[in-house]
Amino acid sequence: MYKVLLVDDEPIAIEGLEMLISWEKHGFQVQAACNNGEDAINHIRNHKPDLVVTDIQMPVLNGLELIEQTRGLGNDSTMFIITSGFSNFDYAKRAIRLGVSHYLTKPINSREANAALLQLQEVLQERERQQFIKASADRYTIKGALSLLVLGGTDKERLEAQQQLLPLTAQMKEWNCLQLLTDSSNTGLAREAAHLFAMERDGCYVIDGHKGSIGLVCGFPSNKSDDDCTEGGIREYAERLLQSVRSKTTGRVGIAVGSSVSSLDELSRCWESASEAYRFLFLEAADIVQYEDIQTKDFSGDPLSLKAADTIVEALENGKPEALEASIREVFRSFEEERIMPELVGIFSTHVMMRCAAVYKDHGGNPEELLRDFSQRHLPSCCFHLQDSADYLMAYCLKSQSAIRLLLEKNTGGTPAKVAEFLKQNYRDTLTIKDIAERFYMNPVYLGQLFAKKYGKGIVDYIHDLRIEDAKQQLAETNEALYLIGEKLGYSSYQYFMKQFEKRVLMKPADYRSHFKTT
Repeated sequence: MYKVLLVDDEPIAIEGLEMLISWEKHGFQVQAACNNGEDAINHIRNHKPDLVVTDIQMPVLNGLELIEQTRGLGNDSTMFIITSGFSNFDYAKRAIRLGVSHYLTKPINSREANAALLQLQEVLQERERQQFIKASADRYTIKGALSLLVLGGTDKERLEAQQQLLPLTAQMKEWNCLQLLTDSSNTGLAREAAHLFAMERDGCYVIDGHKGSIGLVCGFPSNKSDDDCTEGGIREYAERLLQSVRSKTTGRVGIAVGSSVSSLDELSRCWESASEAYRFLFLEAADIVQYEDIQTKDFSGDPLSLKAADTIVEALENGKPEALEASIREVFRSFEEERIMPELVGIFSTHVMMRCAAVYKDHGGNPEELLRDFSQRHLPSCCFHLQDSADYLMAYCLKSQSAIRLLLEKNTGGTPAKVAEFLKQNYRDTLTIKDIAERFYMNPVYLGQLFAKKYGKGIVDYIHDLRIEDAKQQLAETNEALYLIGEKLGYSSYQYFMKQFEKRVLMKPADYRSHFKTT
């Protein structure tokens, strides 16, 4: 809505203006009313309305004098409509010279007034459109100039950029660079959110980043308090940016803050400090990392850390999935403690992945199968945080371990054959499928499916079959009590033993013994 100020020393005239004219229909809203020119000029100075509708004849300061003083204040944007109870050619000429948009005679004709508003609405909308175009062009020019100063250019280009930024430089006391990091699936939304954040703040511009980051250059006006330019103030600024981006994205967000500088000549140094803080986002638990907090810290580049791959590959080949997970967690915990540089973590993860693929290939598999679900855009070197790299590598290694075991089963009769052999030796013991699955490092459901597919029966039935065959032999060769035979075979009660025996032999244990003895 465009803001309107009504000025008339007659209250009835103001009420008439409010009631007769369809203000909101044309996008206007009466913001205030004044009964003399002096109050009106104070309101215009403080609130700068889009339109003033004023009577000419008023005490202290008449309507034309009000317009002259408004223009004298440098306000050329506020538009005026003059109202008067009589027609006066001299007033009209003077009003035109002052740039008055319309001259309405009293009593106000509502149709004439609404037509005037419609014309003014079109003028204001066109003005806004032109202002938006100019502001967008100016921001584009400033963005390009700042990008040159931050990311580099020839001496001539940098000099031209500084000349373009002179009006902005005069307004700013300090500068800082921020680098916004998010996962690749949210980059577009994060950039849009950062643009909206920058558009709402003076001296804030989104520039080209590096390595997938989104860069911002922020100026802090010299007419604000010193607190706004302190590191604490910049921290709060970064936190507002963080919340703004989070409100429009679903992934992780991190912000690196550089060291404040007082001159555009130092902007590249500020950007470098933000880049260093950006690298520490990989290790730090915080979502915002300031250069001042990490400038005394160093990364470790010890290549011996690559030897930790041996423990992971050994767990891959010989351990349970839990052991493999534990070995990866331990390695990455040591990376965090020793502050291993992000690049080396990426090299390490790639090295482990290649060794997993080699083991898989040694067992007759196609290594490309392992990478099918791990596309280029998810490579460890692009992971957001150390924990992301750990999670990524763990998922890959667990997948590799499972694939390798499937190959082993295929080549050697598999785990079901090993389970069957184990059951032949231990069928008298109290066994559960969960116990057996844990012994062979497999999921119980999956193991049961594999076993049934190979032997045509489930593990439980396989155990019962082994026990009943043993029972048949004992019934035929000994006179031992039936209940004792059942107990020795692992049955908890004679009734349960008899039920399983009858199910498989189609006669009770006692009848089987009698039948066997008489034949």
